[in-house]
Amino acid sequence: MPRRITVLELQDILERLRQGQSIKSIRRELGRHKTVIRKVKRIAARGGWLDPQKPLPTERDLIDAYEGSAGDTAGEPHALDRLKDDIRRWAKEEEYSFVVMHNLLKGRVSCSESTLRRYVHKNFPNSPKAVMVRQTIAGEVMEVDFGYLGISWDRNTQRRRKTWFFSARLRHSRKAYREVVFDQKQNTFFSCHIHAFEWFGGVAKKVTPDNTKAAIIKASFDDPLVNRAYRSLAEHYGFLISPCLPRRPELKGGVESDVKYVKRNFLPLFKEHQRQRGKEFLDAEELAEELDKWNLEVAEVRIIQKVGRSPLEIFEEEERAALKALPANRWDPVTFKEPSVGTDWRVQFEKAFYSVPYAFIGRTVLVIGNSKIVRIFCDYEEITCHERATRPWEYKWKAEHAPPNVEKYLNVSTQGLRMWAGRLGPSVEAVVRRILDDKVVDGIRPVRGLLRFSQKYSPERLEAACKRALAYETPTYMSVKRILKNELDRLPLKQPAEPSGQLQFRFKRPIGYFDTLRPDKTLN
Repeated sequence: MPRRITVLELQDILERLRQGQSIKSIRRELGRHKTVIRKVKRIAARGGWLDPQKPLPTERDLIDAYEGSAGDTAGEPHALDRLKDDIRRWAKEEEYSFVVMHNLLKGRVSCSESTLRRYVHKNFPNSPKAVMVRQTIAGEVMEVDFGYLGISWDRNTQRRRKTWFFSARLRHSRKAYREVVFDQKQNTFFSCHIHAFEWFGGVAKKVTPDNTKAAIIKASFDDPLVNRAYRSLAEHYGFLISPCLPRRPELKGGVESDVKYVKRNFLPLFKEHQRQRGKEFLDAEELAEELDKWNLEVAEVRIIQKVGRSPLEIFEEEERAALKALPANRWDPVTFKEPSVGTDWRVQFEKAFYSVPYAFIGRTVLVIGNSKIVRIFCDYEEITCHERATRPWEYKWKAEHAPPNVEKYLNVSTQGLRMWAGRLGPSVEAVVRRILDDKVVDGIRPVRGLLRFSQKYSPERLEAACKRALAYETPTYMSVKRILKNELDRLPLKQPAEPSGQLQFRFKRPIGYFDTLRPDKTLN
C-alpha cells in the first residue's frame, strides 16, 4: 500500500503551489506522485487557499479536507509489483526478450505483453537520458552539508574531538560560508544556518539540506519532529526546505564539490603547517581561524573555470541584491517532543514538568517549547500553554487542570502533601518540608491541618503566614495558626507583634548540647 501522506507534506505542497511552482517541479523535489499534488491543488482551489495573500489553513482543516475528499486517492499498486525482483533480473541480468518474459508470467499474473513493456520501460530504463547544464538563478538556492576534517584538540574541554565543518553554499555565485564544529546535532545545524544567513546578509529562497541526522532523514518526511523544528526555522527566515532526495547527490553537487574542495586544498596545507610547528594533533581554534582566513583570501577570489569571475565578484554584482532581507530578530530555537500524559496529569519536557487537563491522561501530545513559552497540542489543537520553567525539574501547573476533589488524592501520602503545598506557594512548601523532615514526630496530621487553612482563610493569606513563620524561625502548625488567627500576616514582615505573642522564646543551644556522652564536650 502507498505510504500515507502527512500533514507536513500537505503544507509543503500547498506552500509551493501558492508560490506558483509547477506540479512537475514539486514532484521532482518532493518525490510525491503528481496525482497527490493535483488532488491538493483541487482541494486548495475549492477552499480558496491558493491565494498567497490569504492565510494558510490550520493543520486540522487541511488534513480533514484531504482525507474527507472522495475519489482523489492515489492509484493502487501495479499488479506486477509483487514480481518486480524477478522482472528486474530477467530484464537486466538475463536480458530476456519481452516475449520470453511474458511467457514466464503466464499462470502467475494476468497482463498483456504491452503492459509488461510499459512496466519495464518505466521501472528499468536502459537508455541514458540526455542532460543539460543547470541554469542557476541569483538568490534562489543555498545548499548545506557537513564535511569531516579529522581529530583536533579542543582547548575548552582539553581533549581530542572529532571535527567537522559546516558548508552553506549559494548555488549561483558559489560563495560559501564555512564553520568548524564538533558535532552535527540539531542545535548546531540550526545555529550554523543562522550564522550563514547573517554572514551573507540575506536569505535564499530555498535551502537544500543533505539527509543528515540533525536535519531531514529520508527526504524530510519520515521524522516529523525534527522536520517541525526545521520548518519553524524556515518560516521565521522565509525560505523553502528543498531536501535532497535519497541516493541523488547530484541534486546538491555544488556543496558536495565544496566539501571536496576544502578537504583537497585547505586541509593538506593546514596539516603541513601544523607539523612544521611540531604539533602532533590539529588545534581546533587555529583550524577555525585559518579556515576563515583561507576562505577570504583564496576561496572567494579564485577564478571559476568556464565562468571567468570569482565567487565574490558574482555575489556582489548579482546575488546580494537578490537575497531576501533578514528578519528583525533572530530565530528563537524551538524543541518538539511527543510525550504521553501521565496519571499525574502532567508531561515531562526538557527536564521540567507541565500540567495538562486531566481528561488527556494516557494521550500522546505534541509539546512545542522555546526560551519563553511551552505550548501543548493534541490532535492539532492547542490544549494549554505555560511559561518556560527556569530551573531543572520545576513543575508548572494550573489549578483548572486538576481532577475533581484533587485534595483527597494528595492527602494520602507525604509526597502528595508536598505536591499540594507546592501548588499553594513556595513558603507553604518550605514550612511543610520542615515539618515533615522532623524524624521524631509524625508530621502528616499537622501538615494536613495547615494545608486546610487555605480553605478557611485563603491561599494568599496562608502563603503570607508561612513566610512570616519562616522569617521568625517558627515553622510549626501552631505558629501559622496563631499568625492567621491574630491576622499578623497582614503586618509588614519586619514588624514583630509582641502583644499578640508573635515573638516566641527558644532555647539558645540545641537539644543534646549538654549531653555528657558527646566526645567533643567536657564538663567544667
